[in-house]
Amino acid sequence: MAQMFDDRDVEIKGQHLSGKTLDFVITGGVAAMESPRFIRELRRFGAEVRVWMTPSSEKFVSPLVFEWASKCSVTTELSGIAEHISHSDAVIVAPCTLNFLSKMSLGIADTAAATLIQSAMGRMPVFIAPSMHVSLAETASYERHRKNLAQLKNVFFLEPQANESKLKMISIESAVAVICHELSARHLSKKTKAVVSLGPTRSAIDDVRYISNHSTGALGLQIADEFFRRGFDVTAVVGPIQLALPSYLRSVSVRTNQEMKKAIKAEVDRGADIAVFAAAVLDFDVIKTSVGKLSSKDSVELKLRPSAKLIDSIRSKNLKRVGFKLESGVSEKELIRRAQDALKSQDVELLVANRLEDVSPETHRAYLLSKGSAGVVKLNSREEIAQALAVFFESKFKSDLGRKSAR
Repeated sequence: MAQMFDDRDVEIKGQHLSGKTLDFVITGGVAAMESPRFIRELRRFGAEVRVWMTPSSEKFVSPLVFEWASKCSVTTELSGIAEHISHSDAVIVAPCTLNFLSKMSLGIADTAAATLIQSAMGRMPVFIAPSMHVSLAETASYERHRKNLAQLKNVFFLEPQANESKLKMISIESAVAVICHELSARHLSKKTKAVVSLGPTRSAIDDVRYISNHSTGALGLQIADEFFRRGFDVTAVVGPIQLALPSYLRSVSVRTNQEMKKAIKAEVDRGADIAVFAAAVLDFDVIKTSVGKLSSKDSVELKLRPSAKLIDSIRSKNLKRVGFKLESGVSEKELIRRAQDALKSQDVELLVANRLEDVSPETHRAYLLSKGSAGVVKLNSREEIAQALAVFFESKFKSDLGRKSAR
């Protein structure tokens, strides 16, 4: 007999919200039609979601839809069990109208959802996703109440996007990433900063031509995203790539080895704790760059010189570095042997080693080696590589906190 699935189930993308219960408040705006998708995306990262609806929101979407989306009953009114005294991990208001924002600011608790908010603020994180016509967002009332709420502890605004004369809710994918980040950051011993380099670098031949490495930046972007969702303060230093960067990732765009070095060093000088060197840094520089455009009718002879290893030039006393080693035409055994040598010579915390033959748009197999350990971990995808790196440092900074508490 074929296995039966509940239609309300979702495909799990990650465990960043695993074990967390979120109260999700829906207010009366057209954007309420987007909330079922928002709820299911939260569940894809492991969260249990409980829905609260204002009376006006029921005019836009039926509670039955949210019961399906959340796989939980929906609260529209309070009962004798005092549901508003929530012990959830966070509250999300999406969409949040001007009317409900004003009630939150003024302490009005005239509905079950509004009472929940007043009970929650100050006790747990509250995420607010405004959505309204721009004429309402430009009022003194909106600015006053928003400013009042923003000054409260643990209140986070999921910044809306202006479009078609409306402030529209932040994209669901971005909102969930930010929620994962803020809730995960609470479990780290401090606001841990990570800089991740990704993409290729270039060396100019003339003003219109250059040499470069092949690199999509997909692995580095996956790593930066994973670190962000696990609560790290992430800066991505990005060479020229075609991939779109998510809005929630802080990024610095660079082109050359020198520009990348300068950008990474700046982050280290600002206190970065971790540097992940995932970029495909160019191994050669053009010795002499021509001014203007070389004629395509003439033969051109390029002279190249080896470029300095970027990872060797970025060091700091407390900086934990992650290196990468790519080989081609070698056995897995030889790859690991060379990786072990590189682990020692580069003096890195972790090293990711792989073969060119094992990398494609669909796959990215690699081996992970760590300082002070003889073990080798085989990883079978970009997702696994990113998770392994982030979990390693997440555990390290959590254990630092534990050691401090034990003293």
